[in-house]
Amino acid sequence: MTRLGLFGFCLSALACGQAVASPGGTDGPVNVAVVPFGYGDSDSRWISGKLYDAIESELNESADYAFVDRGDLEDAFSDLGFNPSDFQYGVPPDIACSAAGAVQADLVVYGFVSPSGEGPYQVSWNIGVVASGSTVTPQPSTVIRDNAQVSALADAMVRSIQEQVGQRAQNALSMAEYHMSVENWPMAIASLKQALQVDPGLVQARLDLAGIYMRSDIDSLDRAQVIYEEILASDANNSDALAGIGQVLLARDNAPEAKDYFDRAIAANPDNASAYVGLATAYTSMGMVDEAVASFESAVAQNPQNLQARYALGLLYMQLGDNEAAIPNIESVLASNPSFTNLRLKLVSAYSEVGRHADAADNAIIVLAEQPDNTQLAIYTAQLEARAGRTTDAVNRLESVISSTGDRQAYMLLATVYRDSGQYGTMQQVFSRLRSAYPNDPVANYMVGAFYYQAGSRGAQVSELVVANIPIWEEAIQNLQSAVSYLSQVSGYRSGQAQEMVTAATNAIALCEEKIDRVRRYSE
Repeated sequence: MTRLGLFGFCLSALACGQAVASPGGTDGPVNVAVVPFGYGDSDSRWISGKLYDAIESELNESADYAFVDRGDLEDAFSDLGFNPSDFQYGVPPDIACSAAGAVQADLVVYGFVSPSGEGPYQVSWNIGVVASGSTVTPQPSTVIRDNAQVSALADAMVRSIQEQVGQRAQNALSMAEYHMSVENWPMAIASLKQALQVDPGLVQARLDLAGIYMRSDIDSLDRAQVIYEEILASDANNSDALAGIGQVLLARDNAPEAKDYFDRAIAANPDNASAYVGLATAYTSMGMVDEAVASFESAVAQNPQNLQARYALGLLYMQLGDNEAAIPNIESVLASNPSFTNLRLKLVSAYSEVGRHADAADNAIIVLAEQPDNTQLAIYTAQLEARAGRTTDAVNRLESVISSTGDRQAYMLLATVYRDSGQYGTMQQVFSRLRSAYPNDPVANYMVGAFYYQAGSRGAQVSELVVANIPIWEEAIQNLQSAVSYLSQVSGYRSGQAQEMVTAATNAIALCEEKIDRVRRYSE
């Protein structure tokens, strides 16, 4: 049985700027525990005490947070064998998260006030994410012994909590998004896990991770099922998770039970396209392909306004790979229900599959008008416009995204558009702009380097030893050398992956040089 693949990353439209979530993704304020900051002398002790009081006040005044009682937190530390009087010397991260977890906190804030002679005091602080045990460490701040300055610092710290945690999660999501776009599943899994370590409440990231595990080339059904069950434990009517369990059951050849889950998923969300695809697959998996098609076709023949049957029939044809037959059925549903966003994105996919890129772009633009801040959809729309030959529209859209968000992926696609239209000089200018926008940024270096690495690797794989292929190998060498230049500057957790590509690129350069040498020697 063929296991269903993932939607493209642009269609899943990963959220930009995730908010900090409470455990299980439930609604309500985020519970924050605050540990008195450690201190080194009497003045820094004064700052620590005033800072604690000011942070408590800011948290209590915010509708987004709930302040955890100090006495309860100190009792939790005592239960762990940590004497609260030792707060002066700081708190180990694992103990901070353990104590905060015992008092049902979602986040814990702790740090240290360092004396610096007669100058300002340095305040180093950390945000512990209790559910994962991970730690976010913002840049230290400086403050003097002054009530107004300490209060201002506390205000800035509280206001930046969501930004600090959300940005760390968003950076990981952006990398996951990129890796999914190039089908680098191991790195996509690692990036999604990093995002979830920072913010376990990212339901879409969990669904994306489970979706990757569901791929036949990854084949980790047990892991996918655990993720779906965890989501359902917090939200029993999560349509995507219900459909995910259905997909797991399909993969285990249990179509009848899978059908029940797809029915529940559709009941929870009638606009869940994947559930309809799964329902049709369940029918076909039970040996009822003709019966399923005939049943849906008969229902439509008897009542052309039976949009649910048209919905299922269109998705069934898409599952069978007959996009031409699927398109008119989906068009009929959307004619009566133009707000079915997920289905319209299905239509976009069907149009794209049959080469009707202009129609795909037009429908993507309709969705984009409803979601003007959906950066990923804007980028995907530009990609479709480029495929439809609307190069100017694609460039203008990507430039708009770059000017408003500075999105790295928009830079990369813009460079690709220029490359595909033969404007290599302009492509290089885009790369220069990317580096300028993100100076010394490891992500920018990694993405640019990976772009050149992939381009060079494709050229290096040309194997026929003929003179006509020499320019291909020479261009591959240039691309691979550029890749090495960028990837060698990558730092942080991506450095290992970058160095592996540097090694592979160096080997590929040597291979190309050997091919060129052999051809030239034999052709003389």
